[in-house]
Amino acid sequence: MNQTLKTITALAIIAIILGCKHKPDGRTTEKDSYLYSDVPSDKLFPANIVELQFNSGGSTIYGFEYVANGKGPHPTVVLLHATPGNERNLDIAQSLRRAGYNIFYFNYRGAWGSQGTFSYKNSIEDVRNVLDYICDAKNLASLRVDTSKIFLVGHNLGSGVGLIEGLHDKRVKGVAALSLFNPYATFKGREAVLNFSDIKAYLSTLKMLNCDPQLYLMDIINNLDNYNIEKMIASSSKPILVIDEQKNNDYLSQFNKKKKDFDYEVWDTDIEFSNSRIALTKRLKKWLDTYKD
Repeated sequence: MNQTLKTITALAIIAIILGCKHKPDGRTTEKDSYLYSDVPSDKLFPANIVELQFNSGGSTIYGFEYVANGKGPHPTVVLLHATPGNERNLDIAQSLRRAGYNIFYFNYRGAWGSQGTFSYKNSIEDVRNVLDYICDAKNLASLRVDTSKIFLVGHNLGSGVGLIEGLHDKRVKGVAALSLFNPYATFKGREAVLNFSDIKAYLSTLKMLNCDPQLYLMDIINNLDNYNIEKMIASSSKPILVIDEQKNNDYLSQFNKKKKDFDYEVWDTDIEFSNSRIALTKRLKKWLDTYKD
């Protein structure tokens, strides 16, 4: 086989490998008991839920924390929901809490009863303000947060704002992104006009959001160079996990070999990971356990 043919064959094999979708493993063993077994309650510091209200940009936003069992402090995961946020991933939250993690969930400004206007820029600021709140010394005792072990786990919209804020915020140890929405890639490519009209039409149906679709999208367009997630990942040394259900972000596969603490996977599922909830929980826990210590 001549060198040219060898090269073509090698490239073809790489393309096949990169193009294959990951088959999620939802099988459980004894070590996965956190998925299906309750944890004996600590008599002094039982697991509980704390309802929260706090200020973000002059608006009150609402959330809660699933506080893990035991005195702590505990590693803490901040969940960042998608648009509009129908899938909240609270099944994953409960399992991770049984595994010893606090889970913090909130609704962005202008979403699901939180005050203010729903916008991409505001959502990024909301993440920053949530981190301010949970790292505030006066809240540490009630929230039991280990401020050296805070992770962001975002879904679609939440994955983008999580990466944009989390990769440069020193308080965040790592970021996991599910079904990544990358505004830079979405509105810089050949499909930008079509993507704009499709997203605008969808946003107009979401009455649970206080959102002007045109203003929402123009906010993204006007700040697009600040939302270049690929560039941010390239310059970050933080642990990053990206799990997609489609191949729109295939450009990220280049980092699998280039970056030690980066993983990009494409799963055979839908945007909500509907047929892979157990597998997704296991994968997130494995990633969190790898980097929490």
